[in-house]
Amino acid sequence: MRTFDISRTVLGAAATGVARAAYEYARDHARERQQFGKPVIEHQAVAFRLADMRTRVEQARLMTWRAAKRLDAGLDATAEAAMAKLTASETAAHCTWAAVQTLGGSGYSREFPVEQWMRDAKLEEPEEGTSDIMRLLIARSM
Repeated sequence: MRTFDISRTVLGAAATGVARAAYEYARDHARERQQFGKPVIEHQAVAFRLADMRTRVEQARLMTWRAAKRLDAGLDATAEAAMAKLTASETAAHCTWAAVQTLGGSGYSREFPVEQWMRDAKLEEPEEGTSDIMRLLIARSM
């Protein structure tokens, strides 16, 4: 199980990185893109979407750090690694989807990296155990 705990924590870090990249790319695009005479980041729907992305990225990062800290200390980290992997992989899926939405039609174009990141993020969810398996591990630890 320790090997799974380590690999799930590493996957949590990787998924957090994908989510962060998607958030930052969408944020920068929203600052630059003008719509109706102002940057799209000033439209409430876009701003709220970006706020949710930023919040989820920070949640995933903190969960992953917590699992890594327990592993470094030689403590059991099965539940923490499962929570990190679950949170981060679902965050990556959400943030990449939200980035595609923020870019609009351009988000589906292969000219922009968010399209590839969205496909990559979907691969993170079943790797080293599906979200349902992570929830089962977390439930068993209670």
